[in-house]
Amino acid sequence: MKDTHGHYAPIVYLQAWTGNRWLYLQAYVDSGASWSVFHVDVAQLLGIKLSRAQRRYVTLGNGSVLPVYLQHIRVRFAGVEFMAPAGFCDVLHTGFNLMGRAGFFNRFVMSFNDRARLLTVSRLSRAS
Repeated sequence: MKDTHGHYAPIVYLQAWTGNRWLYLQAYVDSGASWSVFHVDVAQLLGIKLSRAQRRYVTLGNGSVLPVYLQHIRVRFAGVEFMAPAGFCDVLHTGFNLMGRAGFFNRFVMSFNDRARLLTVSRLSRAS
């Protein structure tokens, strides 16, 4: 799939449970990110009260530090439904959500072939 600049990128579809329906989201697969990070607007759509979420700080590759609010959310990805930690941030201005390692990379192997412009996702036989 293409990113906002028209370049092919490892972008996937996933769903998050709002409490009464599934919300469809896109996320950039980022194996360098510990957690998935979504804009705070997504937290509002999911009915998450950020005042009750755990506040953590993440350091980006350029050295800047961002506050994120961690909360476990119910997701569906690649035909599997599970709980995954997610961070919500209002100052990450990337224009897209990030799918990080926690909750996803222990359930799936993901490989992006840049030349073929193909992301392969394979389910692991057992989550650890």
